[in-house]
Amino acid sequence: MKEIIKNILKTTNKNSAPTEQLYFELQEKIDFEIDNDYLEFIKEHNGAEGFLNENSFIQLWAIEDILALNPYYEDVKECENSFFFGSNGSNTGFAFNKIDGKIVSIDFLDILDREPDFISKTFESFLVVMQSIQ
Repeated sequence: MKEIIKNILKTTNKNSAPTEQLYFELQEKIDFEIDNDYLEFIKEHNGAEGFLNENSFIQLWAIEDILALNPYYEDVKECENSFFFGSNGSNTGFAFNKIDGKIVSIDFLDILDREPDFISKTFESFLVVMQSIQ
């Protein structure tokens, strides 16, 4: 895992590595191009949560949760192209856009009423953005 990612996540509570079988199940579920930095993170730490600074809390879901929560709403068209992997611990979800691999956010309560907001092109830049929230 890249040093910058380790540094940004140093204040979070990280889970231990997933079993090989669980990691394999995640890979089977992913039907799009996904950022390799994210895969390295989830293979080393099966999720994490905590404050990146005093104003930015993040939950990076464990594989078990990712498998259970994708698609987030099965019958909602707006969720078809989103692969959720975490949240801000409240009502904002973070997802990979399955069409272009970019990372987006969306308020779970507004999922039918608005498009996801672009955050970044990579997992690393996503973490940088999240850490810079004031």
